[in-house]
Amino acid sequence: MHNRRNRMRPQQEALIDWVAIRRFALAGGTLLAITASVMFVFLLLDRPVATIQVDGPFARVNASQIEAEVLANLHGGFISLDLDSLSATIRRLPWVDRVRIRRQWPNGLHITLLEQRPAARWGESGLLNVRGELFIADSRHVPAGLPILAGPPGTEAEVVDRFLAARSYLLPHGLDVVGLVRDARGAWDMTLSNGVVIRLGRHRVDQRIRRYGDLVLKIVGADPGSVEYVDMRYSNGFAIGWRKQDEAAVAARLTAHSG
Repeated sequence: MHNRRNRMRPQQEALIDWVAIRRFALAGGTLLAITASVMFVFLLLDRPVATIQVDGPFARVNASQIEAEVLANLHGGFISLDLDSLSATIRRLPWVDRVRIRRQWPNGLHITLLEQRPAARWGESGLLNVRGELFIADSRHVPAGLPILAGPPGTEAEVVDRFLAARSYLLPHGLDVVGLVRDARGAWDMTLSNGVVIRLGRHRVDQRIRRYGDLVLKIVGADPGSVEYVDMRYSNGFAIGWRKQDEAAVAARLTAHSG
């Protein structure tokens, strides 16, 4: 009699994990619902911009011009609008220096801007700001009383640095610098507040400025109105150019004295 052994057959593993699928579907559905809700809220809030407020202490910038520029570059709604790109666009307008834009609930923009502060003229009609940057190359309105600086294109920073250095040295001597020009060869001419033009040349410019303040000023300071220019381009000296009427007066005095 043969014994039959019961052999247990291993159960086949399930090929599809329905529990995991249900969990995944539930998580996906939840995520989809959240995404749909966020999109709905975004679309609800991303309404067209309806109001634009422009503030700031400015005199030459026109608020209506700013508003028109904003309206022409409204690429998006209240939420989707790229404020950084819009700020960069406004900064390209003449006389605009700094811009800050913030959203104003529920559908407005609040724009605060600072106007450029001209510190010097550049050439005939250009304007430099307080940082020495050329912000207008050809201005129709040049404020009076600004120092006049000039030089080849690209030398604005160099000219401004030398102007500030010369000014800080000469102010304690009771003089201000009202003009500084660098020509294409690198030679410098400086005009002082007393009307005297200083020819500085290309080399040892700062040293020549100090030599003028330490030595020449003592000679011409008593009567600067009679001096047209001072040439500092000599290695160990200088030359004074007198105005023509003063030369004639000196010649007359000499003739009278010899007679």
